[in-house]
Amino acid sequence: MDIKKKAYIMITLALIGGALFPIVLKVAVDGGVNIYSFLFFAYLIATVASFLLVVATGKLSKLKRYVANPKECIIIAISGFAFAGLIYYGIIYSEQFISATLATVVYRLQPLLMLPFIPLLLRERITKMQVVALSLGVIGIYIAVTGGNPFAFALGANSTIVLSLLAIVLISTLAMVFFKRHTTDMECTMFIINSMSLPVAFLLFLYSGAHIPTLTPSTIAALLYMGIPMMTFVTYFYFRAFRTLKTTVVSNYYCLSPFITASVAAVLLSETIQPYYLVIAAMVGVGILIQSFDKKGGTYVPMNKSQAKSDLPIFDVTSAFLNTKSEAIESTMKGSGRVLAVKLSRKVHEKLKATGSYDTAGQGKKIFFYTHSDRDLVSNEERRFLSEIMGTGNDETVLMCAGRPEESEQFFDTIGASQRNSDSS
Repeated sequence: MDIKKKAYIMITLALIGGALFPIVLKVAVDGGVNIYSFLFFAYLIATVASFLLVVATGKLSKLKRYVANPKECIIIAISGFAFAGLIYYGIIYSEQFISATLATVVYRLQPLLMLPFIPLLLRERITKMQVVALSLGVIGIYIAVTGGNPFAFALGANSTIVLSLLAIVLISTLAMVFFKRHTTDMECTMFIINSMSLPVAFLLFLYSGAHIPTLTPSTIAALLYMGIPMMTFVTYFYFRAFRTLKTTVVSNYYCLSPFITASVAAVLLSETIQPYYLVIAAMVGVGILIQSFDKKGGTYVPMNKSQAKSDLPIFDVTSAFLNTKSEAIESTMKGSGRVLAVKLSRKVHEKLKATGSYDTAGQGKKIFFYTHSDRDLVSNEERRFLSEIMGTGNDETVLMCAGRPEESEQFFDTIGASQRNSDSS
């Protein structure tokens, strides 16, 4: 199956699984379960489940390499807890002082809060079409959760709690950006996040009185759901899709979450779906349609201003190699490493190769050539995804440079100058 299709299936599964979270939380709270105890045991289950996921996918050796680097593990764990853990605890705590409606509105501001960080930290181009598309999704959520009354959430609001929740959402947004930029192995990442969040959950469990929840059938079901699907697979699917697709596209899709929650609640809890909830589906649908016509959004933004004006545009193709079998490419993707690429005509490629331009410009850098006849470096599904990202034809060569983006840009800048000199001679 194509990489892009897999990513869309994953975001769909993440949407459906994540939509159950408020319902499961309601079942747990209504059953008299201490929420801090509930989350501690959920993290305990999630740690076991995510370790089994690592073993099942054959990533145990990679996990050992991660563990051998404590600094990297701690950074991943802190980012993971900032993304998910703070949100779990923050929403639960804030709803003691403000309405669930207001908490939902603040939480769902994530897509808009992410916009400034996308070009700055992810180097993804933001277009007006993407801003409009995301705004439609957020407005749809706002209308739905307030029932069409724009002042419904303001009455009795505690400004300190609202600002604190907004800060938590902003931290969570930054953590998501960090994950997209710095993580490639999602299976190992999930285990590191869950296992290293467990001590924090345990301390909060002790602080709240260390109440052991009564194991009723509904409590057991809620714990198993939270630990296995939600904290392991839903988060895993979401990060994989987020790492593969355009950031704004995933954010747009995730705006459907409240609508799916309402639909599931109608089935499981016999709650009525209000007509204004359909506004979410309609407005998000329009937003997704707008993004499908946007070809510039999400393309790579060079750090070097001269490269930004170059006639040799750069593409970030790192997402095509998240599961690469090539050790040469995989070794360059650690930390902030990326795989950047440009496309050249076969004629220009052969000319530059013959004149030694690649050897001169690429000294000390990881350089890879790829043509449609190559089979060793790039798999079939990676080839299809590369073609989709870059729009390459059969008569074009993809020139990739992997490692630190700024060094890759310098290489491509030199190659662009060599190409212009070659064309003029």
